[in-house]
Amino acid sequence: MKLVGLFVAGFAAGWVVRSAVDSSHDLAVGMIAGAYGAYDRTKRLIAIEREHLEDLIAEGKARYESKRARGTRSDASGPRVAEVPRPRAERAA
Repeated sequence: MKLVGLFVAGFAAGWVVRSAVDSSHDLAVGMIAGAYGAYDRTKRLIAIEREHLEDLIAEGKARYESKRARGTRSDASGPRVAEVPRPRAERAA
């Protein structure tokens, strides 16, 4: 009878250990899957913020160039005309 009790106790202990190992395995796999999900979300968030920053930089550059272009045009009283070299015959006339 003692032998049967030891067998049942060993069987139960093995069952508990096996359940614990499977549980820890599932837990570890779940944690790794969660880490991959967090990594993916972080990459996506960084990409969105990077695009937003690039848009801000482009808009700032465009505004700067627009102000700079307006500043150089406002100095002149009218539209600028390019100097075109003329042949000597037209200059004398």
